[in-house]
Amino acid sequence: MFRACFFLVLIASAGAAEISFSRQVAPLLIDQCVECHRADKAKGGYRLDTVERMLKAGDSEAAPVKAGKPEESELYRLIATHDEDDRMPKKADALPEKEVKLIRDWIASGAKVDVADVKAALRSVVPEQQAKTPEKYPQPLPVTALALNPAGDELGTSGYHEVLVWEAGTGKLKARLGGMPERVLALAWPAVGQMAVAGGVPGRSGEVWLVNPAQPKERKRLVSARDCVLAMVASPDGKLLACGGADNQVRCFELPSGKLKWQIEPHADWIMGMAFSADGKHIATASRDRTAKRIDAGSGQIEATYTGHESAVLSVVFSADSQDTLSGDVQGEIRRWDGNGDLKKDGTLRPGGRNEVLAMGFAEGDNLVTAAGDGAILSVDVKARKVKGKVSRHEDRVNVLLVRRAEKGVRIISGCHDGRVRINEMEKAEPVLQFVASPGW
Repeated sequence: MFRACFFLVLIASAGAAEISFSRQVAPLLIDQCVECHRADKAKGGYRLDTVERMLKAGDSEAAPVKAGKPEESELYRLIATHDEDDRMPKKADALPEKEVKLIRDWIASGAKVDVADVKAALRSVVPEQQAKTPEKYPQPLPVTALALNPAGDELGTSGYHEVLVWEAGTGKLKARLGGMPERVLALAWPAVGQMAVAGGVPGRSGEVWLVNPAQPKERKRLVSARDCVLAMVASPDGKLLACGGADNQVRCFELPSGKLKWQIEPHADWIMGMAFSADGKHIATASRDRTAKRIDAGSGQIEATYTGHESAVLSVVFSADSQDTLSGDVQGEIRRWDGNGDLKKDGTLRPGGRNEVLAMGFAEGDNLVTAAGDGAILSVDVKARKVKGKVSRHEDRVNVLLVRRAEKGVRIISGCHDGRVRINEMEKAEPVLQFVASPGW
């Protein structure tokens, strides 16, 4: 009997894998906690951006981690408590039971830290994991991001844990850049050797990477947030990159270095769309909080707020002279407002009925191109306040739109929820090129 029990204990011990701080605990803390407990935003005086800081008490002076004693560890107490006023993370859902248990078991088993340098940034101690992308997609993946290279002959599109690069003239697949966010929700291609990739996992994590498309191993993570990065734009001269998303933050980076220039929280809800002015001096943001804002690109100071929308604002664009901003909402309304946040005279448009305005871009002069939830891409004369014509119509919602002016005219590149990419010219009824942006299709 004793031998049988002893044998069962050995089996149980062998099956209980040791919890890895770097592979299991650190990613959880990065996703859920670091955003509110970093160097410039240490709520409660407690920082989690390095292992060393994680083990030091904040203003409460209570030990965050007591090895072998989870109930006496403030870190565990705050994520496990049922008191919503006390519980972490603040203003968010409680962590799933399995994640709370992971923290408890890690502390109970001795809170071992398998990290060589405890002073290193927490995100740097997490081993890189190459997510497996399908060789062939079982079904077309919605196109949620597009970017043209500076020469205009290569097109980047969103994939699953990857960015796909296509010949812009033929639709032929040229490259697959793996190791990207699960969902790629925004792309920018400001320089030949530098592409910016943004996205994440909804409700779990947000990321922005700089990657060299020709040498994909040359990459740098700029953002690690607790929720998705939904929008991103580069300045016309390629020297600045701004992004925003479901953590309500706007971050601006210098390029090509990737150095953070400024960071603000201008909205009370998700940032759904962004735009740079043609002169590179201003950034516009659209938010689910029903406002749009104009921000000084150099300092991050809010210059103006437009509050006239009655529903979530999804898209923004600047007028060609950088003086006015146009913002589009869920109810299909587009509002044109000035640098003070005041609605211009006759500044309300509804070109597509009550269909949500998902993306906009100016073709030339007052000729605005809009993409809608019903799949319609329209050409709108802003000055005359009327629809000039239909550029194209997809079978599903148009998630992303690029308007590019060239010597031979204006091209409209659109990405649809059904997985199709379409390239149209303003004056031609049929697309110049159309393809499904998923390998295997």
